[in-house]
Amino acid sequence: MYRLFLLLLPLILLSGCKRKKPVISGDEPVEITDFIEAFPAVKLSFMMSDTGIVKKSADSMLISKTILKQFVPDSIYAKEFPKGTTPKFYMLGREAVKGGETYLFMKAATPAKSVGYVLCYDKDDVFKAAMPFVFSSTDRRVVYEGGMDHRHTITRNRIRKLPDGQTYNKNVYVYNSAGTFTLILNESNEAVEETEIYNPIDTLARKFPRSGDYAKNKKNFISFRDGGKSSQLLFFIHFEQNEGACKGELRGVADLVKPNVALYRRSDDHCELEFTFTKNEVKVRELEGCGNHRGVKCSFDAAYNKKKEAKKTKPKS
Repeated sequence: MYRLFLLLLPLILLSGCKRKKPVISGDEPVEITDFIEAFPAVKLSFMMSDTGIVKKSADSMLISKTILKQFVPDSIYAKEFPKGTTPKFYMLGREAVKGGETYLFMKAATPAKSVGYVLCYDKDDVFKAAMPFVFSSTDRRVVYEGGMDHRHTITRNRIRKLPDGQTYNKNVYVYNSAGTFTLILNESNEAVEETEIYNPIDTLARKFPRSGDYAKNKKNFISFRDGGKSSQLLFFIHFEQNEGACKGELRGVADLVKPNVALYRRSDDHCELEFTFTKNEVKVRELEGCGNHRGVKCSFDAAYNKKKEAKKTKPKS
């Protein structure tokens, strides 16, 4: 019996030393690995509907705002929850790509609204991108669904019930090496209507001299925001040519190589763009093929006029 006890002792000690699941509902600082591991693993396909996202979440799934600010920029939910609203945040799930990125599914909720987000961290656990994938519905005739399949593509569906049938709008996105989610498929039987292009860097700081918005119209524009240092600019460009038959979109970081010239050049992306600034304009030139980010019958080459920044109105006393 004693000999058996000695044989089992290492297993007993090992089980007693097993690492506890990280807790991120308090205010004590945690590491990024703890933050990620706190999310429960999910099996793909992972899908959620508008009725699912409004269900009450367990207190054990709560994410404290103190910890959230460490690892998630508040700009990702500023559009759905503007300043003045105070959502609570909950863990929904986690999916890791072997040798690649990790996706976290998170819920933000107020009594009036719930939104599900997918967050993406690279293989070094650095935050790269985020987007909403499902919304609560305030209209009984409208149903929202969203989630991720086994190929790690993200789907957002909107179904509208009508007296004579129903319409649908399906968007499919993938994460790419440039650090953004790219729309790869849109299916719909809805009547065509003008829609606003989602700008993922719109709410970021624009204090640097070259930061700002440059545009031809609502569907052809480029935004620059302050980078991590004065020699860098964050950018997001979207264009639609030939009446929408050819589209392009790219988000990245450009380095200022001259006071009026910035370059987008990355070792993991064949695309290379040059941005040349004048007082009221920026010219974009495609130095190397950017076919991964646009249609084959168009290019990023274009010029955009700088938009005047709207003056902030002072609150009435």
